[in-house]
Amino acid sequence: MRRELVLPARLAPPSRRGWPHEARAVDWERVFEIKLALLLAILAAGAAGAALPLLRRGTAQDDRILGWGNAFAAGIFLATGLVHMLPDADRMWSGLGWDYPMAFVLAGFAFVFMLLVEHVVLPEQAHQEVHAPSGERFAHAAEHHQDALSAYAVLIALSIHALLAGLALGAEPELARALVISLAIIAHKSAASLALGVSLARSHLPPAQSWRLVALFALATPIGGLIGAVVGEAVEGPLGETLEASFLSIAGGTFVYVATFDILRDEFPAPGGRVAKWIVLTLGVATMSTLALWT
Repeated sequence: MRRELVLPARLAPPSRRGWPHEARAVDWERVFEIKLALLLAILAAGAAGAALPLLRRGTAQDDRILGWGNAFAAGIFLATGLVHMLPDADRMWSGLGWDYPMAFVLAGFAFVFMLLVEHVVLPEQAHQEVHAPSGERFAHAAEHHQDALSAYAVLIALSIHALLAGLALGAEPELARALVISLAIIAHKSAASLALGVSLARSHLPPAQSWRLVALFALATPIGGLIGAVVGEAVEGPLGETLEASFLSIAGGTFVYVATFDILRDEFPAPGGRVAKWIVLTLGVATMSTLALWT
């Protein structure tokens, strides 16, 4: 006669999909409410960053503080992708029975896809406008009055980042890791939205149209978050877990791309303040790496 091994509750593996329906529903509702609050905070950060240049056209900007902010955001994104997202995604794929580094494969394809979008498909002027070194971004915008096409290209490049990050946040079942992802998104979206606002402020677009583009960018991450949350909960079983692992893997690759190819590649070649930027970058990496002790 076979005897089943029953683990004590404190030793049983924490599987959200194995909980009783009532407990799982209550837990999902609580996590979903917190995620909604996080998405609202991300929405506010994106809108505020882009609105500032539109409301303060022609005023001087502190390039040094902007450079520090970019470096810190790069550290946050780099550590979130390498220390939190990709290891978690790898464990999820292993739990699904994959004896293959699928998390890192998807992350690699996400990296090269973002490279295709930003440096092959979209005009190079759009990339320069978004990712110019902080000390040159405003001067660059002032020298080149953009047309509507370039402004829309900037919006597309930034919104793809935002949408993929939102998908990862929405699909993340663990609240602690969702908070970590949210912190990384807010850090980067504030700087990215500021770049979009500068681009729009220097364009020939009417103010009403500029504000509509700001709204679209600000909504990109919340929309991705809602899609990820709904899909992650509606699709159950191995398929649902596969989708969650895929979202997390793709977002991990995107986060590494944003940190390295978007920010650090353009920020550090600019002369002046490199030591301070490196210190702030290291602080961002250390902050997110320390959080991994509890998440």
